[in-house]
Amino acid sequence: MSEAPSSEDGRDLIFLRSLNLKATTGVDSWKRPKPQPILLSLWLKTSVALAGSTDHLPYSIHYGTVCKSVSKLVENGAFKSLEHLAEDVAHLALGQELRGEWVKVSIEKPRALLRADAAGISIVRRRDGEVVKKEGEDRVFVKDLRLVTIIGVNPWEREERQNVIINLTLHKPTQDDGGVGDFDKGYDFRAITNTVSEYVEKSDYKTVEAFVTALAREACVTCGVSKVTVRAEKPSALTFAKAAGVEITRERSFFELEQAEPGKEGMHDVFIALGSNLGDRYKNINDAVAEMERRGLKIKKTSSLYQSAPMYVTDQPTFLNGTCQVETTLSPEDLLKELKSIEDALGRVKTIVNGPRTVDLDILLYDALTMSTPTLTIPHLSMLEREFVLRPLCDIAPNRAHPHTSTAFKHHLAAVPPSPPGTPPLRTYVKISPTTPPLDPSNSTRDTLIMAVLNLTPDSFSDGGKYNHNNLLDTVRSFVEAGASIIDIGGQSTRPGARDVGEEEELRRVIPAIEAIRGAGIDIPISVDTYRASVARKSIAAGANIINDISAGLLDSDMLSTVAGLNVPIVLMHTRGTPETMNSLASYHDLINDIKAELGSRVKAAEEAGIRRWNILLDPGLGFAKTMEQNLEIIRRLSEMRGGGLPWVLGPSRKRFVGTVTGVAAAGERQWGTAGAVAACVAGGADVVRVHDVAEMKKVVDMAVAIWRG
Repeated sequence: MSEAPSSEDGRDLIFLRSLNLKATTGVDSWKRPKPQPILLSLWLKTSVALAGSTDHLPYSIHYGTVCKSVSKLVENGAFKSLEHLAEDVAHLALGQELRGEWVKVSIEKPRALLRADAAGISIVRRRDGEVVKKEGEDRVFVKDLRLVTIIGVNPWEREERQNVIINLTLHKPTQDDGGVGDFDKGYDFRAITNTVSEYVEKSDYKTVEAFVTALAREACVTCGVSKVTVRAEKPSALTFAKAAGVEITRERSFFELEQAEPGKEGMHDVFIALGSNLGDRYKNINDAVAEMERRGLKIKKTSSLYQSAPMYVTDQPTFLNGTCQVETTLSPEDLLKELKSIEDALGRVKTIVNGPRTVDLDILLYDALTMSTPTLTIPHLSMLEREFVLRPLCDIAPNRAHPHTSTAFKHHLAAVPPSPPGTPPLRTYVKISPTTPPLDPSNSTRDTLIMAVLNLTPDSFSDGGKYNHNNLLDTVRSFVEAGASIIDIGGQSTRPGARDVGEEEELRRVIPAIEAIRGAGIDIPISVDTYRASVARKSIAAGANIINDISAGLLDSDMLSTVAGLNVPIVLMHTRGTPETMNSLASYHDLINDIKAELGSRVKAAEEAGIRRWNILLDPGLGFAKTMEQNLEIIRRLSEMRGGGLPWVLGPSRKRFVGTVTGVAAAGERQWGTAGAVAACVAGGADVVRVHDVAEMKKVVDMAVAIWRG
């Protein structure tokens, strides 16, 4: 319906409310092109301050003049539609005769529909110089549509049909296009009312909440409306109230549900919840997923992992939770038996319901099946009240519909009731090594880790030849003492135009360094900067913990499957081409969205190769297929890229764009510019920064964390 605007924004209003007129605006309720009564309301924003202080009407817009001008236009014209009429009235109000600057026009046709009090349209227009522009959404509405249906949770409410009163508001998209004023078949209130009426009279709902959601779905999906507000009232619901009801507003995207991909014949698409709160929780979950694979369940996707406070029975350790999507030929009952067997094999001992457990594997969804037996209920009975189930599920299937509600799980997640006061929030859990606390991108007060660059290459852009096996251990120890949390070892330069030194030379540089660090008892996590699967495999065997691939698996087709088999974290960095060609590939349609999309495709490829989502970190690739302006924009808009539970690694240190901005040609002298970039990365949400000058940048990070995350 059309709500009256307010003068609370400081602009005064002149208005006409429910002006009775006669107009031809298309056809009547019997589809005849005849004149019909309309009720026209109009609000003009202006200033009445001068007229108010002088009591002199010419200083205002006279509503009598407005009434005469509008009446003349309406009753002497013929209009194709309500849209056409509303647009002409708006142009009149904003034209030279009435001199308005902003106008809202609402037109009702009381006899437009047989079972509704009225239908109509509401628009807002403003004058910008000599041009009339659209402001906000145009709204087509149906007022007090009276229908009958079965609705109610009580047995006596379901014995016969009862009256419901429905109000619909159809919101048109806000873009200002050349079709303003034209009739839009997608917003034909007659056609939409007929569709809704037919649906209502066949419906049978227990709750008004489900009823209005279903009507919104009919409007958006069946009729193609982009956004709708539905209000439903039950006049007979309460003895001492005129009515009770529910109102919702939904966009079409709310109902865009993901369909299960067709699998091979006899294969079933299943989602399984993972949980552990005893022993080494991370190992327990990894072992459970590995055991599922060993027993023939194909793991298609895994979620991020989340730490959650215990629910129901609160006197027990914190849980680690996740979800995996699997493909299986097993029936639901046989799958349940297999999962219970895996729990037993991993040492689960049942004590009390919802009590502590080494590992817990629950079937959440099995295709679109609904079933209930004494031993198994699908969908899982309590999943919609558990954030620790819905959040990981939404990592991998946010648009999948719950079989009972036909509503996407992302919307169920948004509707989860808040936890009791004092309950710790759900936290992301990304483990990068056995000796380092997990990363938690969801924690607004988290620290940012320092990844220290250790280039064992003679041709790196800023420190080529500086580090070698003679000073290696002293260098690593100095990095650790200065505050480094990760050492990133590289044996192949990836600077623009760098020459490929080959696998053998890269291994000769990297492997002895890893072995020397581990041989000296230094247990700091080691990341290896390589795009070769063979180097990754041998580096992990030598004692490294993380693979840092500048190509996100594009330069070696075996990289992703190799890392999946190693079950270690991998940094997927955005780039294009090779180090030799990337500078010529820095053309983007929409920089941030293009990087997000291209990295998203690499995450998908990693998942399809078998890499667990909880092992993935992302890097936007500063300096790789980016111009100076693009690097700055990435740092400036980093917060727009973050999300989805994945940590972000950024490497601005000593890069060419830092030197260009600060006017420092020598890469080794770019500490001050790097400091500014590092601080901005922390402010944008970086979880790890990759730097050369460890002691200096650690101080910068500490200060930036204190300012932006304190």
